[in-house]
Amino acid sequence: MASSPSADSASAPGEGSGRILRLAEEGESAEPPTAPSPAMVVHLYHFPTSLCSQKVRLALAEKGVAWQGTIVNIGPAHEQLQPWYAKLNPRLVVPTLAIDDEIITSSREIIEAIDRRFPGPCLVPPELRDQVTHWIDLQDQLPMRELELAQTKGLTRWLKRWSLGQKRKQLRKLSRKHPVLTEVYRHKLEDIDKLEQAVSGRNATRELVEEIEAVLDGLERHLGEQRWLAGDHYTLADLAWTAVIARLEHIGFARGMAAHRRPRVAAWYLRLRERASWGAMIRRLKVGQALRFYGPAVIKTFLLVWVLKWTIVLGLGWALSQCGG
Repeated sequence: MASSPSADSASAPGEGSGRILRLAEEGESAEPPTAPSPAMVVHLYHFPTSLCSQKVRLALAEKGVAWQGTIVNIGPAHEQLQPWYAKLNPRLVVPTLAIDDEIITSSREIIEAIDRRFPGPCLVPPELRDQVTHWIDLQDQLPMRELELAQTKGLTRWLKRWSLGQKRKQLRKLSRKHPVLTEVYRHKLEDIDKLEQAVSGRNATRELVEEIEAVLDGLERHLGEQRWLAGDHYTLADLAWTAVIARLEHIGFARGMAAHRRPRVAAWYLRLRERASWGAMIRRLKVGQALRFYGPAVIKTFLLVWVLKWTIVLGLGWALSQCGG
């Protein structure tokens, strides 16, 4: 199965409380201020930079839930495709949350379960349920995967495309090797095809960008009436959007969310970043982690290119020398 879990934990933030969130780095352990339940074991399968993993880590931090974690490398190694994980999460995505013997594989269901089942601040007040649901629905419908693929440029874009090709090869190989999981792998292959079709052509990219700009305009209008998405209090809607807005900033929409363009969105985003739980979501890869997750595949690929290049150069040189003789 996977490598031995690394322990991560968080303390409950609470806006303006002055409490400091402490997240254990991979391999460390941290004592939470309170335990959610004497007999409850919470284990998260995640990846540091995964958008949906960020939402779940944020929910765990906001509720002050003590948890352990296993990092599933969704980089070129594609550990999420391996049989052990496919049996755990047939959707072949991260995150997956295990609460004792219960397995939850949808990030939305995970954050809702965390709020419902653990003590701490209520993130979906009954009187605001409809509003919270509306805003979570909206961010769920955003084509974030397509947008990320479409917005990348240069070498990063080539690496993403190359990674999709490698994923296809691995899925076909695993399907032949593990026929009991054939349907699971077939569905994932179809998903990759749909993803690439959705971003093919300039028109597709332009439409994706226009969709996001329209959503940001809607947020700007809505936030003119209140401090948070569902009113005067931070809710699960703001939590889910935190990861989305942070990702949009990272992939090219920073200027569109700046104070001179959309001041209300900018002010709201600042409030989100000021929460103590922010550090639980934003997990930059350390140099060692980046080398471990991406290094072997990248080195293998570029070494092959380098060998082929010099084989051709030396071969041409030898051929020319023979002609000259």
